[in-house]
Amino acid sequence: MNKIIIKNNFLDKNTFNSIKNTIFDANSTFPWFLQNSKVDKGDGEMQFTHLFFENHVINSDYFKALIPLLKKLKVRALQRMKVNNTIKTNKIRLYRYHVDFDTSKNEAVGKTSLFYLHTTNGPTVFKNGKKVDCVENRMVTFPTDMSHSGSTHTDSPFRGVINFNWF
Repeated sequence: MNKIIIKNNFLDKNTFNSIKNTIFDANSTFPWFLQNSKVDKGDGEMQFTHLFFENHVINSDYFKALIPLLKKLKVRALQRMKVNNTIKTNKIRLYRYHVDFDTSKNEAVGKTSLFYLHTTNGPTVFKNGKKVDCVENRMVTFPTDMSHSGSTHTDSPFRGVINFNWF
């Protein structure tokens, strides 16, 4: 797989709203954790995150809320699943290009999927020049070793993206 797959309206409206409201409802007690970096330690970028799964362990009481996404993706093995939340800024700029997992050690190349919870003007950009707009209920899937970058946004209070690394 060396291509980017985009699926709009990935979930039915009720399932999508249930997941989005679990994470972003104003009355929710969903726990966010402030990170003082986005791609590299000390990069000066701030974001809020919540880690659902990593290192073969469920890390969140909210993991079950995302099972419809895992089923629809047909995930066989999950490496990591988290949600990133960035706050709007005054101008759009890219973060550093990166890959989610280094597969240079002859490891199998899995998939990365991004599920957008909001529509914003902050796209995901790939080093090969492709750009994917941030549209709520859109799922984007690509090889984990494909270099990409998120970006800031200026038009919405939040840019919520659930990040899946999987096989």
